[in-house]
Amino acid sequence: MSYYIDIIDQEKDENRFVLEKSSSGGIILAWNGGDKKDELAVVGTSLEFDIAHSELVDAKFIGFFTGNEIRFKVELRNQSDDVLLWSGHLVPDRYSEPYTNSVTFVSITAVCGLGRLKGKYLPESYYRDEKSVIDIICACLKLTSMELNVFFNPAIENSKQKDWNQIYIDTKSFYTDEKKTKKRDAYVVLEQLMKDIMCVCFQADNRWNIEGLNKRNIRSYLANLYDMNGVLLTQIDGVKLLKRIKALARPDITMIPPYNMISVSHERIPQAFPETIGIEKNEGWSVMPGVKGEVYSTDWNGNDDFYSVAVFPNYANSILKDYYVPPPPLGGIPIVAPFDENKFINLKNKIYLYKFQKVTISATFSILKWSKNMEASDLNAYVNPLLYQFLLNDQVVFSNRKVTIPENESLFFEDGKAELSFEWIVPEDGLLDVKFWRPSGSVYETNIVGFEITKLAIAPVNFEETYTVTDLISDEFTIDTEVELEYADDDSAFSKAFRLAKLNEATIDYNTILIPVLYGFSQNGYFYSVVDLKGANLIKDNINTVMYEDTLLENLEVIYNYMAATEMVVKTGFAITTGNFTVKVYKNNDVLGSRVSWMQWTDAVYKIETDRYQKTVCNIIRRMFNEASEKLDCVALNAVKFNDLILFKYVYDKQFVVTNCSWNLDENKTTLTLSRAIYRDSGDSGTDPTNVPPIVNAGVDIVLEDSQTSVVLSATAYDVDGFIVSQQWVKTLGGFGDIIISPTSLETVIKNLTEDEYQYKITVVDSDGATAFDTLNIIRRKDYEVTLELVFLENAEYMQARYKLKVNPNIPSDFNLIVKGRAYLFAYNTGNTQFKITKNGVDIYVHNSNYASYDDLPFSIGYISTDEIFFELFQSGGFPVINIGSSWIDLNSAEFVSGAGNILGVPYRYQPAKFIV
Repeated sequence: MSYYIDIIDQEKDENRFVLEKSSSGGIILAWNGGDKKDELAVVGTSLEFDIAHSELVDAKFIGFFTGNEIRFKVELRNQSDDVLLWSGHLVPDRYSEPYTNSVTFVSITAVCGLGRLKGKYLPESYYRDEKSVIDIICACLKLTSMELNVFFNPAIENSKQKDWNQIYIDTKSFYTDEKKTKKRDAYVVLEQLMKDIMCVCFQADNRWNIEGLNKRNIRSYLANLYDMNGVLLTQIDGVKLLKRIKALARPDITMIPPYNMISVSHERIPQAFPETIGIEKNEGWSVMPGVKGEVYSTDWNGNDDFYSVAVFPNYANSILKDYYVPPPPLGGIPIVAPFDENKFINLKNKIYLYKFQKVTISATFSILKWSKNMEASDLNAYVNPLLYQFLLNDQVVFSNRKVTIPENESLFFEDGKAELSFEWIVPEDGLLDVKFWRPSGSVYETNIVGFEITKLAIAPVNFEETYTVTDLISDEFTIDTEVELEYADDDSAFSKAFRLAKLNEATIDYNTILIPVLYGFSQNGYFYSVVDLKGANLIKDNINTVMYEDTLLENLEVIYNYMAATEMVVKTGFAITTGNFTVKVYKNNDVLGSRVSWMQWTDAVYKIETDRYQKTVCNIIRRMFNEASEKLDCVALNAVKFNDLILFKYVYDKQFVVTNCSWNLDENKTTLTLSRAIYRDSGDSGTDPTNVPPIVNAGVDIVLEDSQTSVVLSATAYDVDGFIVSQQWVKTLGGFGDIIISPTSLETVIKNLTEDEYQYKITVVDSDGATAFDTLNIIRRKDYEVTLELVFLENAEYMQARYKLKVNPNIPSDFNLIVKGRAYLFAYNTGNTQFKITKNGVDIYVHNSNYASYDDLPFSIGYISTDEIFFELFQSGGFPVINIGSSWIDLNSAEFVSGAGNILGVPYRYQPAKFIV
């Protein structure tokens, strides 16, 4: 087969050079891969050739010497049908030729452009916005200046959202420093993405290929084809070329052992409020005489034209009273605006919390006084003057607006400061919001003009900063592998993670704020509009949504303290000297509902899994290296491309993937590094050792209601390289009498379920005789009564009561309960009080007081079937005649963390009484 090379001068499109003569063996197309099939990420290609001339002139082809890296395009084509096989550009800044009076061969190198991504940077929006994974990949490849389509055949899919064009990354993570001044170049961005999505990027077949490391082992494929802008063109359903090679010399064969242990980890970031939630950062302005030191708060939404502001010198975000001037005859004297339900601030970015997560929330507030020396005449001025709510899914959790306000939720100001502190176990998945209402009340009577939010913090308890999944493959071997993912899964979206929705996307809702133009001027051909600091900062934070007289303004620039003076200016494209800038401050989209699917991923080969991302990566590596395999280094006859599958007989015919490849077009031979194409889950492969076994998912465990006697089981099964020929359900745990209606179907009804616990197993067989199985548990939801049993009471001169936690009937051994409640310690007379919780003989909670007091002590404690838990109250200093005045325990709730059941017996108060045993 014959080939030819075109060199096209893209500055002069009509200027084409066709390579006609070259030295023997002088044209080599190389894919620069590696030795291991799991370490490929970005594989660049190069075309090396030389051009012969005999004109006895110097610098015959010096015109190819240029600093323009994309001026000369190189195309490798098939002579017979003119099919384009490969394209690239001449490497710039290089030219060499021998100084001779005979036939001269000038060496030329062209590259695909992947290597040149080093030092190139993406457009600005790719370091600011949320972008889809496909968008990011295409933007990187676009910088090669090769206008090729992108073939996308991923290793991993989300179990629900299969389209990677609908899976996003916050590209602010593409900065390498906290100050967001140093950007990652396009090569680093692309390489890291390839590693984290378990893919390799290379050029072949006149397109960019993004192919999963697992998919390289599979001959058939169903892939998406995108254009260079990330627009889906079509789906391609096909099979790879399977080439039987003939080695020209004896190949070197190396046995690659399976891994012993795989460890996949991901660094996680705990949920937190933004750093500027309390104190704003000075972005470079200077407050001097003539500058009012006040800016709008960055992280708080305004509602009904009420906004939080940050005030010089500390720029604490403040909630201030508003004033209005009443009409005549009362006009002229400003009056504090009354309370208005619609005027409040709330979080711009709500925080996603997940069920049973334990968090601590704390806040500190300071009063902004009208006069430092004046005392409030209203004695109640410092009791709940600032109204707030903490909400989960718009349901109030903590607030001082309740009918009865718990003591720890009241806001008492002492010495001008107040604090809130909560420990909380989140009852359900959802979004946390915080609201503060505009304060009201007479300034003269209260000496309060507003409040500063000096601190607002949330911290998960026992947060796992690194989530690691390990898998033991074969303890007979010693090689371990560790994978550290930069991007994985995180439903809170605080870590570097793949998102199934844009969280920073602006909604259609926005606040409109007018910024008065004080005056304007021009200098050195540029136009400037002077505004106050508050307006300049707002325009800078919303630079793309600023209008003037219904016209959206572009290419604005905000300059603080112009020429080191007092002016805050906006640089515009035309003169704006009067009127107002209109700033649209958009609210971010609240992604409501559960994010369970954010944490469910599948190997794209097996398709039906619902694992964590780290586990999915672990599965892929295990399936590539769960048995010993061969690596070949050889020289073979004929052309081989990087995306070909190779058939080679070693003991028997085996398939191999290419990891390194260099094709000499003149000699028609290829130098190869090949790795055995093994990809299978654990289990029986059937009679064909190359067969990939199937996979089956029996479904989630089922909970039966009390009187329920039938259920529907619905399994899913998939075979990579064939089809499922049979399936069989059998019972592996449980009593007699149940009936499997359709035991040979994936979906079946089971009747006559009369016991409390069952387990069923489904086994599937594929077209090559390979098998796989999975199991499903069925448990019955029962009534469980949770109580405290009084086991000891001394109630004469003092009171000491001990209660034992009872669960009747006891829960099964694999169930987990969380029991929640509060202890109230009340010393009727001066004396000691104590509350203690003992679990399995160990005091896990002890609280003491030694004065006449009232203590409110919340508790939350886990329980399994083997636990012994005691609650103890102690109270000295005299005991009242009746139980009124003694300490007590409220058992408020019990919830299943694992397992299921109906809880009875709560809430209930346990208060020991005098003379009753």
